This record gives sequence, C-alpha cells and structure tokens, in this order.
Amino acid sequence: MSVVPETDWTEQDGGLPAAVRRRAASHPGRTAMTFVDYSTDPQGRERHLTYGELDARVRAVGTHLRRIARPGERAAILCPTGADFIVGFVACLYAGVIAVPLSAPTSFRHNDRIALAMDDCGCEVAITPRSARETVAKIPLAAPVRIICPDEAGPDPATPWAPVRPRPGATAYLQYTSGSTRRPAGVRVTHRNMAAAASQLVTGLRFDEHSVMVSWSPFFHDMGLVFAVILPLTGGFPVVQMTPLAFVREPRRWLRLLSDHAATHMLCPNFGFDMCVDRIPAEERAGLDLSRLIYAGNGAEPVRARSLARFTKAFAPYGFRPSAHTPVYGLAEATLIVTAVPVDQEPHVCSFDRAELNAGRVRRTEDGDARGLTMVGCGPPMDQEVRIVHPETGQQAGPAEVGEIWVRGENVCAGYWAQDEPAGGAFDAVLDGEGGWLRTGDLGFFHGRSLFVAGRLKDLIIIDGRNHHPTDIESTVEEEVPAVRPGNVVAFSVDTGEEEQIVIAAEIRPDANADPGRLRTMVRRAVAAHHDVYVHDVVFLRRGTVPKTSSGKLQRRACRDRYQRGELIVAGDGSL
Repeated sequence: MSVVPETDWTEQDGGLPAAVRRRAASHPGRTAMTFVDYSTDPQGRERHLTYGELDARVRAVGTHLRRIARPGERAAILCPTGADFIVGFVACLYAGVIAVPLSAPTSFRHNDRIALAMDDCGCEVAITPRSARETVAKIPLAAPVRIICPDEAGPDPATPWAPVRPRPGATAYLQYTSGSTRRPAGVRVTHRNMAAAASQLVTGLRFDEHSVMVSWSPFFHDMGLVFAVILPLTGGFPVVQMTPLAFVREPRRWLRLLSDHAATHMLCPNFGFDMCVDRIPAEERAGLDLSRLIYAGNGAEPVRARSLARFTKAFAPYGFRPSAHTPVYGLAEATLIVTAVPVDQEPHVCSFDRAELNAGRVRRTEDGDARGLTMVGCGPPMDQEVRIVHPETGQQAGPAEVGEIWVRGENVCAGYWAQDEPAGGAFDAVLDGEGGWLRTGDLGFFHGRSLFVAGRLKDLIIIDGRNHHPTDIESTVEEEVPAVRPGNVVAFSVDTGEEEQIVIAAEIRPDANADPGRLRTMVRRAVAAHHDVYVHDVVFLRRGTVPKTSSGKLQRRACRDRYQRGELIVAGDGSL
C-alpha cells in the first residue's frame, strides 16, 4: 500500500496526533509499528500494533488522563521500549498533557535520575505498565503522582471524549538531555518542532513510500523518540523496534532484522557499528542482505573513521555499500538532527593539523601525516541555518577557524523547562543583530560544505596556555594502544594545586593480556609524542564502568569528579 508522507504542519492538520487518527479512520488494519520480543523467544517474536488498535488504546488512556490532569500538566512516561510507551506518549498528545519520556524504572537499582527529572518539571502523573506500578510508587518524589497503566486502561463508552487540537507553539513533550557536561535539563519541544524535524528528515534522508526502518534506540532518548517514533507515526513509514538490551546482548539480531525486513534506514551511535564488527563472527553473518540500506545513520561524538571502515570491510560482502554510511550531527535542543551527509554520498574523511586545530585554525594535512588528526565530516545543514561563531566575542568566525556551532531553524526548541535564560544563554542568542540562534556548546568548523565537530566547549583542556580537545587525545590512545577498549577512553584535566594536568581513564579489552605498568607507559608515550603534553595519571577501570550518558556519550566531567573523589571503580592489576 502506498504511503504518503504527512510531515508539514498546518493549523488545520493537527500534526502527529491528527496523522494517527486519520490513518486509524482510513486504514485501521495498517501496521503502525512492529515490536520484536526476544525475552521469551531467542529467535524473536513479532507483535504488530495497527493504527486502529493504537487509536483505540490511546483514546482509552487519554480518557483516564483527562480525568486527573489538565492540559499543560506533565505526565512521565515510564515504560520500556514497546507498545505501552507509544500508547502513553500519543495519549499525552491527544489530551494536551505534556509528555516527559524517561527510562523505565527498575526495582534493583536507584531511580535517582528519574526522580530528579520528575521533580524538576513537577510531574502530576506517571504512565507505566501494571508490572511496574509498585516500583514507580516507591520512587522518592517531592510530591505524590497519580499512576495510569496503559495495559489496564479500557475504553469507557460512558465518557465520550474528543482529543485536544494542539497549538503549533505549545510544548508537546520535555526531552531531558543526556547530561554529558551538566545536570540533565528538560528541553521544551513544541508541536511545530516535531513537525519541522520530521519534514527535515523525510526530505534530507530521502524517505519515500518504499522506506522501512529498524531501530533499537531507547524511546526516552531523542534519537529513538524522534527518529523511531515521531518520524514514522507522522510520515506513515513502517518501523521495526527491538529493545536496546536485546541488541547489546546479541548485535546480530539487529542486522538480521535489517536483512529480513529489507530495511532502508537506521540510525544508531558509533559504538553500535563497532559492536557489530567485534561481536558478530563471520559464521553468523551468512545469509545477511544489507543491500537495501541507503541510510546507515551514525550519530556520535565523534563519528570515527576507523569504525566506518571496519564496518564496511566486515559487511560489504553482504551487500553493505560505503555510501550508506551517513554521519550526522545533532542535539536535543534542536529536536534531533542538524547536519547530515547526503544520502548515497560517502562520508568526507579528512586529516587536519592537530596543533592548528588546538589553536583555533583549520589546516589540511596529508593522510598519514603524524601531525594530523583524522576527522569525519557530518555533512551540510538539513533545512536550517548553521554558523561557526567565536564563543568569546559572539562574532562569526572565518572560513578556516574553529568556533562554537550555532543553529537556527523551525526545529530549534523553545528553551529549558522552568529555567530563565540569561543574556547570551543557549537559546535566542543574537548574531549580526538577528536573534533566534541556539548556542550548542559544541566546537566545530566547516570544510567545504561539511561540518566537522571538534568537541565540547566545556570539555576543552587547557595546559600551559595551549588548547587540547579530549576527543583528539582519546583517539590517539585508542589508535596507539590496541589493548584499550575503543569508545571507553576518557581524557580530562585536574588541578593538582600547582597546575592543570591531564588524566587518562580507560577500560582494557577483555582479550588483552598486558602488564598494567607497560600499558601506562604506552599511554604516556603516545600522548607525549602526538600532543607534546605529559599525562599526570593513567587509571584503568573495571569494564563497563566508564561514566556515559543513556546514548553512550562519554561523561568526562562526571569521570573527573569521581576521580577527584576517589569513586572511580578501578580494576585490580589482575582483573584488567
């Protein structure tokens, strides 16, 4: 059946909620989403959610929601990846209640981050499955919440109810940031932002009636919510969902779904590509067909050329094309994606003089030059404006200068919840006399038409008056010390009382059999040779304990703080 994308907001069409209702009315049997459950069957059991079923369940939850919450109040979505999350999220949109997507709580760990977010925005309601009701009730909150279970809510014919027609500028949901450099904050995403982001994705990533998506990204993160929930429900594209845990346990499941469903589009962090190469042996790749993929989106900080090359080498025999690799740059404050490599174009991989980059200047070097840093371009802007700006002066940088990335467009969100923005804050910054710019806090530059991301402004390491980008140092350690785990090396600076010094914290590969003292020497030599700076301390951590966000981004500040408090989980020399 032909699918016609419906992604442009008008006052009449009502955005995502109305798109779901229209399909429920015209094609109730059409599948909205497919969920693959590996918890009871290791081969995966598919469960299809049709538009008719989705609309009926949403109306049932929405009826209960409207009884206990007014439009504009907040409801936390505390559901795992699955139909309950989708029902709860869309029910909030139907009812005019602001959704707050968060991770599903568990009974075996502290749910402090959930409590912080719910208290921050004053949630009045929690939407969670029946099985998690007691766990949610025990979350220590500043004020009690009322609980709705989507798997318990049934239709109530005695209470006729018509969904609220949302205003484009009204807040649809709060996207709590992953907190890579600070305490998480709730980004106010409007209905207009949702529509703009979906439209940009459809146009920029070449979605059409033949597109099929497969995703394992968590729904509470912007990558999973926008790309794998909002986009397919708004545009009517079929999507197959699996849980992040199912992917991490067996990455081959993801590639098998891509193959079996002839998927054309997927998006994941850089580490997902590495896991597929490292943990899917050659004998388990037999029968894969990745030839339909035109968009293998890679959203990470940073996208690594080595990861792209390794994935291509491993899976080219199974139909994967290098041009499918699509590095992107984005952030929650811009709803999702800001720039992306054009579909069917291979990524722009270049080497730049690292000393010049540290000084804020851009100069190409020959590939293989020891002074060079290999970087991957994230493509041109997707229907929005992007500028490189000197963070100190607020003036636009020159064409060969590194600066802060500023963004302006309909996808840029309305600000943070309950936070007054100071002059020069993240939102509504002024450039050349014009407002409406988002200061991303990321450093980068344009080379040709492609954006290259150099790192976070707040993560910048300054030693003896010279700038060092931690991503650059981390890449050096990964390349020069094969025993370390890629994506699990953290560089940060500490004040020793006399001066700033660099510390490296890293996890070691499970198959590495190396003396810790020799590894520390290798790390110090590599950093000294490539960056001309002394490493004060090298700490090896127990596997799986490097602080990261929910999307896999390194939390360098958290790692530094734990190091200074002596709270890093250090591996014993015999357990590296």
